[in-house]
Amino acid sequence: MTLILVAGTAPSAGATTMAVGLAHRLAHAGHNVRIERLAGDARASEDAAVFAALEFAESTGAPIYTPTDTAGFVTIVEAPAGGEAAVLALRLGAKFVVVGSSVDVPVGATVLVNHAATTGLRVIGEDRLLAAPTVRQLIEASGAQVLTRSRAGEAAVCEHLVIGAISHDSADTYFNRFPRRAVIARAEKVDLALAAMGTGSECLILTGGHEPSPYILDRAASERRTTLLLAPGGTVETMRDLEGTFGTASFSGEAKVDRIGGLMRVALDDATVAALLA
Repeated sequence: MTLILVAGTAPSAGATTMAVGLAHRLAHAGHNVRIERLAGDARASEDAAVFAALEFAESTGAPIYTPTDTAGFVTIVEAPAGGEAAVLALRLGAKFVVVGSSVDVPVGATVLVNHAATTGLRVIGEDRLLAAPTVRQLIEASGAQVLTRSRAGEAAVCEHLVIGAISHDSADTYFNRFPRRAVIARAEKVDLALAAMGTGSECLILTGGHEPSPYILDRAASERRTTLLLAPGGTVETMRDLEGTFGTASFSGEAKVDRIGGLMRVALDDATVAALLA
């Protein structure tokens, strides 16, 4: 039916996010969708695994080397960032979707803007959930030791980093203000740790490198609602380590899929969809 090539103007422009959003938009419009990742860079295998987990699209689950138009499907292929994608789209006769800037875009290409200050037609605004890291990325950034894992595990998304600070509100009320959160608190602050786990925090990062109380370990192991980590540094040092995880996190997880699907239903109007399928 149709072959659509998606590529960013630069690495981390959001091509994977937009490819998933486009697949979601087309699938929920009634089309059979196949989504693949073109080989050629270090992110290819990771992105292909993300595509394989989608329930609304078919995928091989591994990087491909030759994009092909599959009969009966709208086939979306994410290509590595760079100018070669435009040449490949032209050679294949594919529709070309560019994620990033409209500067130097080939004639006939559809531009999708990501990380924008506002939303609009073919524009996705900056979104905290889409920019949020997973527990795994917080572990890597902080060098923390995993003490116990939640049922959701290291793939859980942490939309907010919340310091277990002294507040005029109770700890439960304070933590519940922030959905999908990672709480950072000193290991000796048993009351804050128990409150963080009791309110269902995705992740609790204990700082200071000290062995936590058995009460905390037992609670985490028995409930398995919160992944419990022990960071080697203090709270301030750990927060500095974690700051760079927002906006650089790779796209993954059901929560992010649902969010970009909803945003893309607004950003891609029927006329744009029809042009991509023509």
